[in-house]
Parts: sequence; structure tokens; C-alpha cells
Amino acid sequence: MYKRILIFLILDVMLFASCKKETTPNDLTYICECGSLSLDGNEYQLTDAHWITLAIDTDDFGVDVITGKDYYTTTKIELEGEEDPHHLNMRVVIPDLNEGNLIGSSNVRLFQAHPDSNNVAFIIEEVNFNSLSPSTKYVVTAGAFQLTQGSISDEVTFQLDIAPSIDGTIPLTTSSYFNGSFLADKEEL
Repeated sequence: MYKRILIFLILDVMLFASCKKETTPNDLTYICECGSLSLDGNEYQLTDAHWITLAIDTDDFGVDVITGKDYYTTTKIELEGEEDPHHLNMRVVIPDLNEGNLIGSSNVRLFQAHPDSNNVAFIIEEVNFNSLSPSTKYVVTAGAFQLTQGSISDEVTFQLDIAPSIDGTIPLTTSSYFNGSFLADKEEL
């Protein structure tokens, strides 16, 4: 009799323990609330947006002025049926901020984006481990972006035409519409 009670008690404990709900790290979604981007009409929230200093110059008063910046964004794409990681990463490298057209007397600069641009470089890559070819590089075929430099964060708004490429320089197919905006904080190295 005691054996049966002990067996039922053990089974009850095992059943109770198996019903315990735990949150796994895969259930946690990190969104930085720093912006979003849209690729062919599908909107995705960014998971990261930062910039680092590329170049510093000294102005007439001896104050260091940042003259070049490198922006980085990433977003997690979750398409139906995908189980493995899928991300879209973008870098905007501006070696000389003065190359952009200053709009009025503010901190806003407008940059044209095209494949032959010397004043800005775009590195756009889609990493999708659900695909047979997990990495797709894109090239910018046309567009523009606006940079507003702030005291804490920089705001970037962009409207670009991008096309897949093998090497990141020669487009393979017709362009896709890629736009968005984000706030990027300075990354301390």
C-alpha cells in the first residue's frame, strides 16, 4: 500500500515539474526602440543603432571636431516558418561630414547616395541561416539620406534603391525600395 502511494506521489511530482513554464533566451526579443526600416514595404524594428568616430579635426579655436562617422544598424527579421537567425545589417560610412549639403543653418546635412559616391559608403548585408545562401550583399543604386547631428544621438533618415549583388558593388537584379529612420548613439570603444 505504501509502495503505491509512494509511486503516485513520485508521478505527481514528475507531472507537476514537467508542466513548469520557463522562458528560454530564444523567447526574449530585444528591440532598441531606436528606429525602423522598411524593405519593399515590409517594416522591421531595429535591434541596434550606433556610430563611432572615424576622423577628428581641430577647429580655429583649438576644439576637437568630429569630421567623419561610421553608423551601424541591425534588425532581426522574423518571417513565417523561419527557425534560424535572419538579420539585415547596414553600415553608413561618412569619411567627411562636410561633403553633405548643409540645410539652412542647422545641424542637418543631405547626402546623395549612388554607386559612384566618394562621400559615403553603404554596406548592406542580409544574413539568413534559413536560406541555402545565408549571406546576400546589396548595392545602393540611387537615393539620399539626411543626417541630423545631435548632442546625444544622431538621427538618420534614408530613402534608397538597393539591389542584390555578389560582391557589394555590381547589382544583379532590379532594385528594391529600402527606407527608414533611426537614432544612433555614440559607441565608446
